Amino acid sequence: MLKHTRPIIIDSTAGDMLSSPSSQSPISGMAAAEVRRAIILTYPGCFLGEAIELMELMTALNSDHVIHYVTRIYSLAGGRVDSPSSKLIHVDSLAVYGPVPIENDLLIIASGARSSGDPTGEISRWLQAVCPASKQIVALGSGVLQLAVAGLLDHRRVTIHSALAPFLTANFPLVEVKAVGALRVDGNLFTTNEHIDLRKLALLLVKDPPSLKRVQRPAKPVRQAGAAIVFHSAAFVSKGAIAHRILLWWLIHLDYDITMQSSADFLAMSERSFRRHFKSEVGYNPNLFLLLLRLELARQALLDSDLPIDKIARRGGLHDGQQLARMFRKFLGISPNQYRVVKGLGDLPQKDPLYGAVFDGRRTPCWLLKILGH
Repeated sequence: MLKHTRPIIIDSTAGDMLSSPSSQSPISGMAAAEVRRAIILTYPGCFLGEAIELMELMTALNSDHVIHYVTRIYSLAGGRVDSPSSKLIHVDSLAVYGPVPIENDLLIIASGARSSGDPTGEISRWLQAVCPASKQIVALGSGVLQLAVAGLLDHRRVTIHSALAPFLTANFPLVEVKAVGALRVDGNLFTTNEHIDLRKLALLLVKDPPSLKRVQRPAKPVRQAGAAIVFHSAAFVSKGAIAHRILLWWLIHLDYDITMQSSADFLAMSERSFRRHFKSEVGYNPNLFLLLLRLELARQALLDSDLPIDKIARRGGLHDGQQLARMFRKFLGISPNQYRVVKGLGDLPQKDPLYGAVFDGRRTPCWLLKILGH
């Protein structure tokens, strides 16, 4: 068992948690040692225990006393934060809508229930501001979802609690999810599932934290710069094509929870074979294309009906209006309400090239009109 060489002290007036080399003063000796700034993000329904234990292990592993951790706790509204897993764990925190912490050595996002939401978008905005200035980012279990909702995991390799992996894959197709494996490291990003060995993670974090300069790199591109995005619409109007057959089936079952396995079952193919054939015919992987199709039909419904956005989202097979809003902002650069007001006229603020190669955000493409029988 590890011997904790220095206590973790929580300053209830500032939300600070300090590691101290002596019992006399929590900050004595800091001038002679390296000080690392850590922050822990909490949110409604999250579990504090793992995050605090991780910091304790990092402190204990630093047996040579050369590193001191100064940790601040953040929450949506600030003030006292309780952990639903234990009545004994509670801390004071700073609010995310206050001053944004910069040049952080470590950001830890606590694990929590999938239902924990961010209705105001404050947590997402805070993460978007803090993550680029953090040398190491740790998302414990379902804390990965907070990064995904903030749009910070596109083209990143992650793991997550195994029960949430299908949800993450279905709702964030640009994230590379691998539920197998307790820990996954992608650059400065550390993600875990429910079987994480916190001591192993602590060793990795203490051993060699990357410099801020190293981690401030552009996101991994989908393809070579300047390369064209290839989309083959002809596959959908060719009645013998896999793409044509599955598109008709998707349109009929759009309000259902369609998976790639159920799509392959309809075609009497293996899922692997279906994915390969579809990508070869269309130029897109089927999971991403289905998501873009749902978005396109929701876009049309916004102009053709007065239905509430939530109902349009559900009818299109999306979970709710919040998911539809996230997709609109990501792929069209505008909210569904704004789009409905301008009735799709004028130039969109921005258009993701993955969406723009298939749809133009204004009118239904000819190949889809033909499939729909117009």
